[in-house]
Amino acid sequence: MKALLSDIQAMQVPGNNPVYPEGIFPSQRRHSATGTKREDDNSFFTALVVFTLNRLKKYFSTEEIKIVEDIRQKATHAFQRYENKKGEHSYNFWRTEKNAHFPNGKIFSKFDYFRLADDVDCTALVYLAQGFSEEDILRLRNKLMYHANLPLKVSKNTLPRYKNFKVYSTWFGKNIPVEMDVCVTANLLYLLFESKTPFNKNDLDCIRYVCSVITNDEHKSAPFRVAPYYPKTSIILYHISRLLTVAKHPDLLQLKEKLKRDIIQELSGRCHAMERVILNTSLMWLGETTHIEELQMPADISFPWFIAGMLTSVENGFIRMFAPLPLFHIQFYCEAYMKTLFIEYRVLRDNTSLV
Repeated sequence: MKALLSDIQAMQVPGNNPVYPEGIFPSQRRHSATGTKREDDNSFFTALVVFTLNRLKKYFSTEEIKIVEDIRQKATHAFQRYENKKGEHSYNFWRTEKNAHFPNGKIFSKFDYFRLADDVDCTALVYLAQGFSEEDILRLRNKLMYHANLPLKVSKNTLPRYKNFKVYSTWFGKNIPVEMDVCVTANLLYLLFESKTPFNKNDLDCIRYVCSVITNDEHKSAPFRVAPYYPKTSIILYHISRLLTVAKHPDLLQLKEKLKRDIIQELSGRCHAMERVILNTSLMWLGETTHIEELQMPADISFPWFIAGMLTSVENGFIRMFAPLPLFHIQFYCEAYMKTLFIEYRVLRDNTSLV
């Protein structure tokens, strides 16, 4: 395991890099229809790498923990460049300095219109990666309330049954439409469970939303509608299964057996090698011991973890009909995170009593 961790450590950018800040893991964005590919400097994948490795520290040797801590410290220093500059303690996908959006781009990077607002996903993941205080959570909760579905805004990109759910939006932007994403919601709930603070009505509606999506099979029948940034059934199952490792709410825990069945069904069909990795990991989180596959590091790790939909936020119903088409998607990749996901699988498999 030390060799794999060292491999990931070597990918973390040192100082004086012309493309990436020190401490960030390289990633790429790609538009498959045109073949356009760009290096993408973002906080998201680095936060995911650190968050995932931190969760595994109890399985690592003293020497391996030192590698993880070195990675974490360098990443924490880098996260400052993605923090809200107005002191609002939220985080952006891209650096918050001027003209840092769509890095290395030739068109979108030239216009402020395409600058992203801070988002719930990056904020939750950075907090989980670098640590957080009670004051951090209090400030975040206050901010979340201003960016939720109802009463001031109503989401137009979700399924009709969720119009009255007080779920937090993916974005913190003042004039951005409310967008629900069940994976973003799962990441936020993970943070809230970790913080051990009492849940409010919106938090409980977030739980209700997650439970309803899985119970009604919408992660299979309508993945783009319930997770427009993570529109793959396998990735949705991974997020919800990970949430259940910290969730204490009975409604979430009741999903366990259904999630197992859905994952086994997903594995019975054709899927990318990295999907097999995360689905097997998900089974182990859920306590499954009889259907775990023996997997090797996939030869192909060019697996997009999430997409940016060009039409996802559009409120015009006719135009939004085209939002699920790959033509309007930008895919995001990260080799270091794929290798981290394999380490997660391997460590869990080595430490799970399999039948």
